[in-house]
Amino acid sequence: MLFFIIHLMLFIVIFLATVLIFIRRKKHGFWTNFLLGWIFQILLSLPAGIWQAVMGWPHINVSGSIRRLLIPFTGWPFNAGGYTLRSVFEASVSHLEWLVGHRSATVLSNMPYYWFLLLIQGGILAGLFAWRYRKKQTYKDWFVICMGGLFLVNSLTNVRWFWAGT
Repeated sequence: MLFFIIHLMLFIVIFLATVLIFIRRKKHGFWTNFLLGWIFQILLSLPAGIWQAVMGWPHINVSGSIRRLLIPFTGWPFNAGGYTLRSVFEASVSHLEWLVGHRSATVLSNMPYYWFLLLIQGGILAGLFAWRYRKKQTYKDWFVICMGGLFLVNSLTNVRWFWAGT
């Protein structure tokens, strides 16, 4: 339960921080655009979460309406990481058994490591977005549109990953 509360609160804090920065600041610098890049990653990961909530996973019952509503918001870190982060995580987590002290390779057992990988990938993507948006000052830039499309595809290819358990 704590896991879901932490992810939900992190989603709310990042979203509210971005809204407050855009309301209060007249001139948007690199760090404001960097935060906006994170918001776009979170928002573009929501379709994968909605897909998971509507279609469900084949071996789990998500019949509760509250659970279905919360899946897109609690699963955003896993859907934002997408298939690329999942592949890196699954390939490297078994080598860290000596560090975590157990043999479980699930993502919930190794959340600090997953968050570390997510911060690296998300930071790079948010930095690229901030650099390009600050340079062009428009969302109609081909680089920003292609980056968003690739991010969405990466997120949607990960919808069958059962991140909520073993």
